[in-house]
Amino acid sequence: MSENSLLAAKLKGDVGTVSWSWLRPHQQRGALFLVAEKLDLVEVAVEVAEDRVVQIKAWLENGNLVRPTPNQVAEWEISGGLFSGIIVKPYVFFKPTVMDE
Repeated sequence: MSENSLLAAKLKGDVGTVSWSWLRPHQQRGALFLVAEKLDLVEVAVEVAEDRVVQIKAWLENGNLVRPTPNQVAEWEISGGLFSGIIVKPYVFFKPTVMDE
């Protein structure tokens, strides 16, 4: 197994389901990033852990990795919700959890 595969496997085990109340303190300290639906949370975590600046910068520039907007935060404050999240110190990356109907 390659080093990247081992890292991805470890990080996959670190992904958890979290509530907005758990994410709120990370938002307040400016360390929270919303991951676009089309990106894989583990892939993002691996790129950040490996400090792949070019890829991370591209995601930031094209809007695939963003800080939550004040409107989104206000909505989650009211509605709560569940999210998939992962910590790659000092940052937290998350995306809404899609529930099967």
